[in-house]
Amino acid sequence: MTLCVLALFGSSVSAQSYETAQDAFDARAWEAAAKLARAEAIKGNANSQGLLGQLYHFGHGGLPKSSELAVIWYSVSMANGNTAIEPLYNGAAHLMSEEELKGIEAKATTCLSSQYEKCD
Repeated sequence: MTLCVLALFGSSVSAQSYETAQDAFDARAWEAAAKLARAEAIKGNANSQGLLGQLYHFGHGGLPKSSELAVIWYSVSMANGNTAIEPLYNGAAHLMSEEELKGIEAKATTCLSSQYEKCD
């Protein structure tokens, strides 16, 4: 199934756009969505960064279910101009303590300053 989905959405992951990742997400092709979103997220695409946050938030695409990683990617996405992701950020962050959130925000800053190499 995964191979069919990847063939459907293209074999060159690095050449795909956010729209293709979103299409895979909408089709519930989680693994393809995760690969495509990550490829675009590390290129600085704010929408793909938010999509990657959603995949972590819900544990789709072979990614661990992680509020921490979701908030990191939501923060990075918002820092890059994706204000539409803020409600999801708030939903993931609302159960965290202020101390936890400060630590996660520091990790998001590291993610940004490392050009997305130190995010997970």
